Amino acid sequence: MRSNSLRFVAGLRLVAGLAVTAVVFGAFAHQAEAKRGRRYDPKLARRPLVMTSFVQNGRTDVRRNEKLTFKFSTYVRRGSVSHRSLRIAASGPTGFRDATGALRARGVKVTFDPTRSQRNFDDSKKKNSLVTEKDNPTGFGAFTDHKVVIPAPPELEVLKDLRRRRILQTFSGSFRTNADYDDPVPGQPSFVGDAGTGQLGFVPRQGGATGLVDEDAQIVLEFSEPIDIATLDPSSSVIVKRITIGERVPGFIKLDPNEPTGRRFLFVPSLGFGSDEANVAGWDIEVTLSTEITDLAGNPLKRPKVFPIFRTKYVPGKPSSSILGESFEDQVQMDAISVLEGGEWNTTEAGFLIGGVPTTYPNVDVQYTQASTGVTALVRTRVVEPLVAESVPSTGGGGCTAVPKGSRTQMLYIPADVGIAAAVTAVGWGPSSNALFAATHPEVEVRMGHTSVQALGSDWDANVNLGTPQLLYEGEYSIPQALNINPPGLAGGFWDWPVFASPFEFNGINNVVFDAKVAGGNNCQILRIAFIPAGVSFPIRRAVSRDKDQPSASFATDAVVYDIRFKKRRRTTRATSLFYELASDFPILAAPIVSPSTQVGGVQVVFELEGAPGKPDPFNPGGFVADPSRGTGWVTDPSLADGFRFVRFRITMVANLTTNQTARISSVQVPYQF
Repeated sequence: MRSNSLRFVAGLRLVAGLAVTAVVFGAFAHQAEAKRGRRYDPKLARRPLVMTSFVQNGRTDVRRNEKLTFKFSTYVRRGSVSHRSLRIAASGPTGFRDATGALRARGVKVTFDPTRSQRNFDDSKKKNSLVTEKDNPTGFGAFTDHKVVIPAPPELEVLKDLRRRRILQTFSGSFRTNADYDDPVPGQPSFVGDAGTGQLGFVPRQGGATGLVDEDAQIVLEFSEPIDIATLDPSSSVIVKRITIGERVPGFIKLDPNEPTGRRFLFVPSLGFGSDEANVAGWDIEVTLSTEITDLAGNPLKRPKVFPIFRTKYVPGKPSSSILGESFEDQVQMDAISVLEGGEWNTTEAGFLIGGVPTTYPNVDVQYTQASTGVTALVRTRVVEPLVAESVPSTGGGGCTAVPKGSRTQMLYIPADVGIAAAVTAVGWGPSSNALFAATHPEVEVRMGHTSVQALGSDWDANVNLGTPQLLYEGEYSIPQALNINPPGLAGGFWDWPVFASPFEFNGINNVVFDAKVAGGNNCQILRIAFIPAGVSFPIRRAVSRDKDQPSASFATDAVVYDIRFKKRRRTTRATSLFYELASDFPILAAPIVSPSTQVGGVQVVFELEGAPGKPDPFNPGGFVADPSRGTGWVTDPSLADGFRFVRFRITMVANLTTNQTARISSVQVPYQF
């Protein structure tokens, strides 16, 4: 009886426990329901879906790793959020392309995280996922314009609410980034070593039995958080040195392509570590990291690091290498021409080469009847080409005739017309009166190119014989009705052609041909020209065809000169060094190392070398100086300078005229073997 009673009591306790559990679980479930109820607002859910706020819209100071935030009038269905229903595109040299980033919808808010791809984000959310680190830590490009579009019907792929109702209105916005970051990991970064060992790593790995490192191995540098690669400078902050002779090993630093976390980098010796052939041995190598290394937010490395010395394998016949190096800490090796061409070497910022500011130059107006040209027979007249009408307009200026096939006009200008070398950013044309007639030309193509001839023939390719003519604009061109063609910024009676997609870089030396291919509009415009009467000697300056698509053989040529305005800015600057004398009679040169390895904001950098043999130095008996008259000229392939004891470099820096960013270079190294 006792045992039965015990079983009965135990059973009661078990039942009671289950009851309590059920009550507790029910209470938690009720609280969860209540919590969900507080987050879900039925009134909000019934609202139509429209975007109410894009936090970064119109800003020009968006940080590179800043999340974009979009807010909506109601809950957004997660399954409708994609890179087609919310489009973010970054500008580049070939136009706009989709920006890398991960979209996430939560309630009425959608965010775009530029520090990781969508696949990386989606994989990180999977059960038991091993994906923990972001794969695009540098985020947006610096000083880059972005477009944002949220499409609406009739497009098929659009945002939807929880009831699958489509968004009502299209949204278009834009923003521009700067070069700054939010600190992704608070505090200073530290060196953690290969796989967290605190030591250097090698690819391929260090030999187990001998402990020797391959002669061409790459050194692994791993940090606690993403590092600004621009601060990993192989001439100052990352020193790899042969301690026996105290000479640096030339090399460059790149991200580990297998781990795009921004924490892991590889030092690649440009010509290998070489061998100590005199002693039939490898080299003892020391690596030092300085606190000039920073994370993305600019926080310096916690402490400098000097690593234990390692030895490389001996490879017979593998020579060691040396470096032609320039840290821009003084101006001893700067050619004075650099200053004239805009290069700023240790002046604006000590220890750096800085590209010249994109200066705006005064407009250059070509008006031959108002200028001292040395030809007194020039008279003013007018023409309609190339801005012709497709049919005779009911209203408009006198002289409009029907030109149903449109017009193409090529106009020659000599260097004195265009002025100093610079980027031509816009071109204006001179109407013959104070009025403009409203007209829309459905298709216009504008080109410019250099030429070495001073007369236009009927063949465009022959006219522009120093390279491919540059297409500056292609699209529609609308001209508004205007009684006054001298509004602010257009003084002098000029009206702009369409905005160029990219500037034309005038070299200051050669003639220029301006080419306008125009489909007929619904009105014509009368342009000012300088007309040369018969019998006056003057170069051929114009070629015209009344069919925009006909081959140029149909062009008629004459000595007419169109009024034109050139708007220019300095975009390209150059910095040139004096000749360095290498420690080898017949060096073999490798690819130059320019730090930082990449420039921000669409800035371009071109590095050129010139090799020269020596000639006797008249001021130093027994000494030699460079003889550029027998040199290589400027070359981008360093192998073309092989075998020349004297070498100099030239750096061409092309600024971004939209953001006004210029190049900033901390060091240059040119490796060479003896």
